[in-house]
Amino acid sequence: MIRRSPYLLLILATCIWGGNFVAGKVLVTHIPPLTLAAIRWAIAFVCLLPFYGKEAWQLRGSFLRSWKTVVFLSVTGVAGFNTLTYAAVQFTGSINASLMNSATPIMVVLLAWLVMNERFAWSALPGILISMAGVFWIIGRGSLQALLTLSFNKGDLLMLLAILCWALYSVGMKKVAGQFPSSAFLLAQVAIALILLVPLSAAEIIAVAPVVTWSPAVLAGVAYIGLFASIIAFLSWNRAIELAGPQRCAGFLNLIPLFSAIFATGFTGESLRMYHLLGAVLIVAGVYVTNTAIKRGQMSASIRRL
Repeated sequence: MIRRSPYLLLILATCIWGGNFVAGKVLVTHIPPLTLAAIRWAIAFVCLLPFYGKEAWQLRGSFLRSWKTVVFLSVTGVAGFNTLTYAAVQFTGSINASLMNSATPIMVVLLAWLVMNERFAWSALPGILISMAGVFWIIGRGSLQALLTLSFNKGDLLMLLAILCWALYSVGMKKVAGQFPSSAFLLAQVAIALILLVPLSAAEIIAVAPVVTWSPAVLAGVAYIGLFASIIAFLSWNRAIELAGPQRCAGFLNLIPLFSAIFATGFTGESLRMYHLLGAVLIVAGVYVTNTAIKRGQMSASIRRL
């Protein structure tokens, strides 16, 4: 039933990813971001390989023929987004990062227009501007002076890059939806991401020389991001995109800050600030206005075809 319902899949994925922001915030105090991302995907690879390795190997010819797409998705969605997110939460709060992530639907709409030549509803522009105002309000911590002087937190700027990566991944997944079995395709993406992440992680370890204390809490956190955030959430999200498309799915990313705030206040003691709330209201309102405009545009186009 869950595999047939994009909405249940999206709720499951966003709940897990909400926890990923909080787990990442805690874990990067023990493990540097590139190494944490490499460990996360190494766990996912080991778990996926026994079940989908044979299928992925049988599809190697198809993957090789589409190697540019596979590499692109691996770099943006698997390696890029997660590494940048873990780097971002070193300098900003998990609530802050997850709220900024709510702007992803706007980025998906813009990229779908630019990359996939989907018709752009110019009536959606006010909603896009409203959402972006919310993002910059959060980045500036509710300070107009910070916005005017561009004195932004490094973590927020890294999170903006992470958002761009995830939007590119979502649009790219739509272009290849249905071409490959989702589990085998994820395994191929993870394998390529590890080829990139392992040497970068080794260089990071040499440069930083971190001293990691493998406490039960750290092991539990690593297991969470390796199993749930990497496998269950990704498979759920990719399946939902196949069923509903990136624009319909993108709006559910606004659930991530809700789940992240619940987990953060419960486990890390972070607190919601007024600028968080105002920024979130602007982002969600902008997404609503944008989606409404897109639906109206699609309905108008259908009527014209009739």
